[in-house]
Amino acid sequence: MEIKANYEIRQFGGAYIFLTISTGLLFAAAAVSVCCSTAVSTPKNKNPDGLYELRGEKLGVPVTLPPFDPDRDVPDAPEYNSPDCWVRLPEYFSCEKQPVDVFFVYPTILSDDKTYLMDIKDPELRKKAEWTIVEQASIFDGQANIYAPYYRQNNVKINPLMLTDARPIFDLGQNDLIRAFDYFLKNINKGERPIILAAHSQGSVRVVELSKAGELLTGDLESLKRLVCAYTIGYSITPSDLKINPLMRISVNETDTGCFVAYNTISDEKDKEKEGPTIIPGTFVVNPLNWKTDTTFAPASMNIGAVFFKHEHQEKPDRYPNFAAAQVVGNALVITDISNPEELPATSVTFPKGVYHMYDYAIFYENLRKNVGERIKAYMGKRGF
Repeated sequence: MEIKANYEIRQFGGAYIFLTISTGLLFAAAAVSVCCSTAVSTPKNKNPDGLYELRGEKLGVPVTLPPFDPDRDVPDAPEYNSPDCWVRLPEYFSCEKQPVDVFFVYPTILSDDKTYLMDIKDPELRKKAEWTIVEQASIFDGQANIYAPYYRQNNVKINPLMLTDARPIFDLGQNDLIRAFDYFLKNINKGERPIILAAHSQGSVRVVELSKAGELLTGDLESLKRLVCAYTIGYSITPSDLKINPLMRISVNETDTGCFVAYNTISDEKDKEKEGPTIIPGTFVVNPLNWKTDTTFAPASMNIGAVFFKHEHQEKPDRYPNFAAAQVVGNALVITDISNPEELPATSVTFPKGVYHMYDYAIFYENLRKNVGERIKAYMGKRGF
């Protein structure tokens, strides 16, 4: 399938930018037989990826990072034949025990004032990546094998620029994920089990962009048959995205397969949608309470349970049945009738009060968990398993 480049207007952090979307293959780094290889092996006088053109640039929104130096600011690339380069790498399970594999891409965890890209050897960042498995990917526990690679993600401060000015930096992480998924397919999944893609926030940006480019099972119909569902939560998918890759499709109900789920959670405060940096005008929104894309109101009674994990008592998270109602309004998922609003504090400038991005999984945790089982069952039924 030939996928052509396209252009569109996108919104990040309240600002509109003109975006040129590259849908060609992202540049690949040579693999070596150690955990981490040299990230950029191209001679500095040759610049096919544009990385060295960014030398000396001050990138970041709203606060700039120090001038970018590719010799200093590009950490070693992961080498996925090493278990150390995976957040989760479970041993092989038979189809009878765990019939499906999940490839999970964690959200932004890097937010300091000096680092452009995650160094996957940093112990504190590794702990943060592991925590996203607890908070988010645990919806798959007992239902699927969870595989999550470490990758060189962007600092949150350059997220608003990652598809434009900082694209060469962003592409380093994209190449990591391409290599990780390739290793996963050839050495772990081996075509023996169907696959769920799952992500949040920056992770979802990356899964959507790669899927638009025909990566991650969306390059041909035969590969797409292996996709149970792609949960690209905390980001947006627009009609123009689907035009770039017509094999991508939005979920239409709770048992649909080979499709994508996306939503961004906000309060019902007037104009709150405009404050959501991951909300793109025109996006599709799937309501995780009724699994519809229209404006049908889903009462709090349909919310099986919100689950909030806390470091101080990780094994016993706070659970709230009927936590909130939800409805698709405009380009976002609006929640009302919140039973325990103290669980949704304002935590950062990036996501102000009433933008519930940090809790996209938590608010609908039990509904998401149930839906995973429903889609797996539906997929197996369609395939005669």
